[in-house]
Amino acid sequence: MTWMTTAHGKSRSVKAAGQWFAAKARAAGVCGRSAHGLRKSRARALAEAEGTSAQIGAWTGHESPSEIERYIRNFNKRKVLSSTKTEQKVPTQTTKVPNLQKK
Repeated sequence: MTWMTTAHGKSRSVKAAGQWFAAKARAAGVCGRSAHGLRKSRARALAEAEGTSAQIGAWTGHESPSEIERYIRNFNKRKVLSSTKTEQKVPTQTTKVPNLQKK
C-alpha cells in the first residue's frame, strides 16, 4: 500500500517520507520535529487513553508487539508515579531511629 508518492507518482521510501516531513515542518517554521516524533507522540497518547496494543499498532504501523508494549509500559509507569492528588497529599511517616551509643 502506498501512502505517499513523489511528484512523479512513485512510492516514497520510509527515509524519504521522513525527510519530506521534516522539510515541510521546517518550511512551516516548526523546527526540530520529525515524522518519528509524531508517530511516537500518537502512540503515547493512545497508551494514555488506555488503547489496546492492536489499536496502537494499527495507528502507528508497528509490526512488533514488543515495541507497542514498550509504549504501554512507559505510560503505566508514569500513571503509577503521578497517582491521584489525594494519594499525593498523604503525609510521609517518619520513624525515629534510636541513637545507639557505643559502650
